[in-house]
Amino acid sequence: MAEERQQDWIIDKLIESTSTVPTELAEEVMADPRCPAFGPIHHFIVGAVLLACWRNAEAAANRDALLAADLEEMLTRSSSVPGAACARWGVCGAAASAGMAYAIVRGNAPLREEGWQEGQLMVSDLLAQIARSGRPRCCKRDSRVAIAASVTYFNALGGPQMVASDAVPTCASFPQNSVCMGPDCPFHPGRG
Repeated sequence: MAEERQQDWIIDKLIESTSTVPTELAEEVMADPRCPAFGPIHHFIVGAVLLACWRNAEAAANRDALLAADLEEMLTRSSSVPGAACARWGVCGAAASAGMAYAIVRGNAPLREEGWQEGQLMVSDLLAQIARSGRPRCCKRDSRVAIAASVTYFNALGGPQMVASDAVPTCASFPQNSVCMGPDCPFHPGRG
């Protein structure tokens, strides 16, 4: 019997989901007690949620098989982004994860021009939004920002349309973050 991976419960949850609203699905995943407050698992969650909602919106007859393959590819790609990439590489793993999902959807390849520029522009925009949203050490905040901002880019592809939500989630993980920005965070319950 194969050893269960840390991400397997997320994969199971996403395959069962029918949501086309990435921000809501991300909140479901991040609220699960098995989801840590911080760490590289978020480098998987962001792209995985986007892929699940994309496939759900696409509504293909072989959706489960397509999504399972997408999630395995996302797991492979995201596992090469270590924790603290934001500090050590200067690239937030949440933005990189969204870029990975975009590349998977587009079928990007190293020498394929179509989709390359758009993916780079999306990730650079996400990085700017994440950088402006606060300060280091909040994977939940950065994941929320990356997912919400990514929907526009995915929908611009002209294929399946995910639903963008205007609802601003309220963070429940802030007590676990000793450097939480408090009310200055756009997701803190006491935000101004």
